[in-house]
Amino acid sequence: MSQIDWSHVKNLVLLSGAGISAASGIATFRGSGGLWENHRIEDVATPEAFNQDPQLVWRFYSMRRLQAGHAKPNEAHKALDAFAEKFNGEITLITQNVDGLHRRAQKKSHLDAICMHGTLEKSRCTHCHEIYLDDMAWLPSEGMPRQTGLLRTDEQANSDALSNYKIKLSDGLPLSPCCQELLRPHIVWFGEEPLFMPKIFASLERCDLFASIGTSGVVYPAAAFLEIAKSHGAETVLFNVESLPQQEHVDLYIQGPAEETVPQQFSL
Repeated sequence: MSQIDWSHVKNLVLLSGAGISAASGIATFRGSGGLWENHRIEDVATPEAFNQDPQLVWRFYSMRRLQAGHAKPNEAHKALDAFAEKFNGEITLITQNVDGLHRRAQKKSHLDAICMHGTLEKSRCTHCHEIYLDDMAWLPSEGMPRQTGLLRTDEQANSDALSNYKIKLSDGLPLSPCCQELLRPHIVWFGEEPLFMPKIFASLERCDLFASIGTSGVVYPAAAFLEIAKSHGAETVLFNVESLPQQEHVDLYIQGPAEETVPQQFSL
């Protein structure tokens, strides 16, 4: 395996996908045929699905919150945070994941992730779009919601946290403190624009090294990041168990599971 030469890298952009969380036990909730409890994934992950059956959609994301709350950051998440503490340059971490594992791997907030697809740790008002920390599992069939473990106790007591307010419910689902309108998961659904795109594109255009970790290369716009960074002169590195459709734009391919390859490469 070739080793990355960090001596000349001053501006690093990282993109992480589902592969970095695989060793933490994060499942995709897809069974055979791309189904979740006999529902197509598109039936629980679109604005139209939420408008039609918010209880079903909240049950889906509550189950995802519960799973993510039980998961722990693995060696790849930890290695990136440790690397950021020592790296004498600029680092931008972009993640397609919503599981919050990058944040929970932090020791001193060295590496704040740009969550382009949102995060399971937050909800937002469907009326004014105010965003709140919220790690509750909203399962109307069980009565009152329960904690999922995604947030620390001090975060739950934060002035922005939903638990700091008296929760009002509508058919077992949460209403926003601001407008008393239904809260929705702070997740980018099919048909919606990913978050922070101007900031992401600006980082891709100025980086001198771009590393993609555990991505499939088929979900856009993230699938275009390799080519964009390469076109602006960046060296490109791929950490993945399989090659990507964009392999022609990869300078260095490091094959294997992220929890093994990332700690080996991200060391100073």
